[in-house]
Amino acid sequence: MRLAGREFAIRPLTLGQLRLVLDVVAGLPGKGGGDLVEAAARIIHAGLVRNDPDLTLDAVLAMEASLDEINAAVATVLRTAGLAPRDLAPGEAVPVAMPEPGSPASTAPSPPAAATPIP
Repeated sequence: MRLAGREFAIRPLTLGQLRLVLDVVAGLPGKGGGDLVEAAARIIHAGLVRNDPDLTLDAVLAMEASLDEINAAVATVLRTAGLAPRDLAPGEAVPVAMPEPGSPASTAPSPPAAATPIP
């Protein structure tokens, strides 16, 4: 992974790193601004620290990187952790749910409303 002009190797996350990443991702809804930068830095740090144990969160926050590099780095860490799809074609939607084998393709329509007498 390339970030701030350097190449970094990403290894699979430890359970502790995965827990941190999951906590960060769970706290994202409703966040904006600096909170998103902090979240991105924590995710990137979790992905890099295994190969570079001396790397601090402050060092990640001090990196000069473009928004595209930051987004790519976060996506790489999330994919490595198994939290993002790996091989979607550009523009292909992520499946939200898949029907179980043998399930009907859709729910049967409701029966028509029964006539109710009005007194």
